[in-house]
Amino acid sequence: MTPSDASAILRFVIASGVQTWGTDVVALQHYWRRADELGYARITYGDGLWGWTHDGWTMLGALAGHTRRARLGPAVTYCFDPSSHHPSWLAKRAVTVDHLSGGRLDLRLAVGAEDSATAAAWRSHAIPYPDAPTRVALVAETIEILERLWTGEAVDYQGRFYALRDARIVPAPIQKPGPPIWLAAMGRGALGVAARRAAGWEASYVTPAAFGERWERLRSSLEDAERPWWDYRRSVEIDVVLGLTGAEVAEALDRFCAARGIEARDPLLATALIGTPDVVAARIEEYAAAGATDLMLGFADFPATRMTELFAERVLARE
Repeated sequence: MTPSDASAILRFVIASGVQTWGTDVVALQHYWRRADELGYARITYGDGLWGWTHDGWTMLGALAGHTRRARLGPAVTYCFDPSSHHPSWLAKRAVTVDHLSGGRLDLRLAVGAEDSATAAAWRSHAIPYPDAPTRVALVAETIEILERLWTGEAVDYQGRFYALRDARIVPAPIQKPGPPIWLAAMGRGALGVAARRAAGWEASYVTPAAFGERWERLRSSLEDAERPWWDYRRSVEIDVVLGLTGAEVAEALDRFCAARGIEARDPLLATALIGTPDVVAARIEEYAAAGATDLMLGFADFPATRMTELFAERVLARE
């Protein structure tokens, strides 16, 4: 298969996953099982010290036990300070979840947002939040350490941030050489790390045009790194407001905006999948044409399952 053939196929093959969050464990367990039954490719759960999640890695262990086929992972997890998370602890946690899930873990990393509120939230717990270039360098070094520790061999490593001496993580992960590492990246520096080190890339809350611009930049970097761009996974994280009729969509959109505290003209809505199944399917085609191979969907009525079910029945089921 040539790169052009692969690109033509991928343009029409989208793997859809669902994002989950929240602290209602019973509702989450029900939702995870239903999403798995409906055939979603991936289920994630948030990680961090936010009020809308429990501990992310503990919850991934629970998620593994309530699903059988979907891949799973953190929505993103951070590694910009040893407290969140040290590469050796992150390697160990990933191995544990890989075993609990029978080899279904995707390790999804992020460098962190640029806004002052995010930085303040971490610093309120006495966790440093370095500048963007430092966070990018940290994630690159962390990925290198993870890959070496997952071999099960003793690791001696001297980097800018970490020094390991005869360090070993056993057992090794089920997946060989390890769980696929995805990187959520928007800026040039992080996109460069994604091109050199990651198996997949994710952009968050962008229009198809903005996604396509970043994908072209990443694709060029993959070519520079002599990596095959045509089998590199690229995902977009987006919200979904879905209904069978225009009136149902309008009502759901009003509830979504009220819950988010946003106006009907908020730029976020330009990045969301909003409409009936036909309208949403057409919008997904725009993301596919821009280069997306994967969607990570946050349904507006979560943790209810109606939109999740409707999407599976009326959008995923299309040939």
